[in-house]
Amino acid sequence: MKALVLSLFTTLVPLGSRACEVALVVALDVSRSVDKFEYVLMRNGIGHAFLDDDIIRLISWMPGGMQVTVTQWGGSGQQRQPIAWRRLSNRESVIEFVEDLITINRGFWMAETSVSEALLHADLMFHQLENPCRRQVIDVSGDGISNAGPEAKPISDTIATRGITINGLVVAGARPDPVVYYLSEVVRGPLSFVEVTHSYDDYDQAMKRKLLRELTPNLSRLD
Repeated sequence: MKALVLSLFTTLVPLGSRACEVALVVALDVSRSVDKFEYVLMRNGIGHAFLDDDIIRLISWMPGGMQVTVTQWGGSGQQRQPIAWRRLSNRESVIEFVEDLITINRGFWMAETSVSEALLHADLMFHQLENPCRRQVIDVSGDGISNAGPEAKPISDTIATRGITINGLVVAGARPDPVVYYLSEVVRGPLSFVEVTHSYDDYDQAMKRKLLRELTPNLSRLD
């Protein structure tokens, strides 16, 4: 399996590749549907996923490593970037990133849900990079549909026209169904997908599955 993953991964990296393989915006839902315990499970679950040996190994294989930043989003005008862009290239850099990640507090309480403005904010983050990476991915989490801001679909469509991939990590169970919403209105771009979990207790495993697919996107074709 290790040889298969490596061969699939290396086919994606041409000679003379850019400053890094992938730039990833991790956009965390901090709307009022996410309580304080769920927020900690989500935040720490992402940290645990990055510390997984399989994920660290993939990052270390990448020419130039990867760039990652973390944003938080709620309703209209409620977006922030608590962790600026970091280059991850080995175990030490991943550990440093996670040590900062698991200390960030949520930026907003009792916020509405505007996926469209979360996407606009995440898209702006790519302009901060001096050297573009070969792939650009927005990794947006959520457990519900938008109830504020403009419609998400026209914005996600526009972002995807520039070659940016929008993936979703959805906690299922709410009504209306957020999985259906993310599939129809949010995820867009090359090899985009929705990863689903049914509980914040399993967020770390869902995030690991998602990172494996994002770091080796050709594996998405094997589903």
